[in-house]
Amino acid sequence: MLTRIGLATVLALLTTTGAFAQTMRFTTNVGSFDMELNPNNDANLQPLVDNIVAYIGLGKYHFSAVNRAADGNAGTADDFVLQMGGFMGFPTTPDLWASLHTPVEKLNDGVVVDGNGDGTVDFSAISNTRGTISLALQSGQPNSGTSSFFINLGDNNFLDSQGFVPFARISDMTTIDKIMQLTQRDLSGQIGQSGNLAYTDVPITEDGRIVVVKSVQVVDAAEDFSFVGPIMNHLKLVADNEAAAAAAALAAQTQVAVDPLAVEAATPAVSAVPEPSTVALGALGLLGAFLAARRKPQA
Repeated sequence: MLTRIGLATVLALLTTTGAFAQTMRFTTNVGSFDMELNPNNDANLQPLVDNIVAYIGLGKYHFSAVNRAADGNAGTADDFVLQMGGFMGFPTTPDLWASLHTPVEKLNDGVVVDGNGDGTVDFSAISNTRGTISLALQSGQPNSGTSSFFINLGDNNFLDSQGFVPFARISDMTTIDKIMQLTQRDLSGQIGQSGNLAYTDVPITEDGRIVVVKSVQVVDAAEDFSFVGPIMNHLKLVADNEAAAAAAALAAQTQVAVDPLAVEAATPAVSAVPEPSTVALGALGLLGAFLAARRKPQA
């Protein structure tokens, strides 16, 4: 059994993260893209990085839907954002947390980037330009970002002053551009939320399927990279033997090998975090819309 001093040392190591540019590969049913986290090694961005690392480690993004492909009518010139990570594309599986006796509704209430609550971000960061990634927010609430994120398709620097902080970057946008070229459908009416921007531009593949994230793999990270620290930080687990054992057990289930040739079998296949009630309704709505879309003849 760990002594108090030994446990404190272990927890300190587990919960301490450095500003290292990790790269995660998101594979969808359209193709893959690599997300480089904290490309400039900015320590201010570490809470945002830890947030998404924790969600990845818990399998949050597996089978999550790409729900918003916001573009205009002038080709790629006025494309806006591609958003994902907020809704499941299919019904969730039984909660894996039940075996750990740790009830979890969501990781946190949002990543804090505005510590004094004045409505502005406390630090300067890179701008929302093409290929950068920011968390989706509730209107006017910089600290409301959780799992949903968007990829900037153009130079959207007007978002900088609205609390949207880019924390990652995609260099090769080939798959993103392919998704943007798909047919988009307004599914908001079928879901019962007519006009809701989260469902008005849902990209649909040629065979009538919603675009989903199939897996997330670690393709580049520091040798001491671990999901445990970010998971523990964001779940605010009690620092005792039981909490440490629970986090270690979960990490063992969800740890992804750094070797890109070995990660496919190790990547968790289901979401381990229950969706909040409103998102669960959205997930069921997306599933129904998905089934309807498959039955509906293509125009």
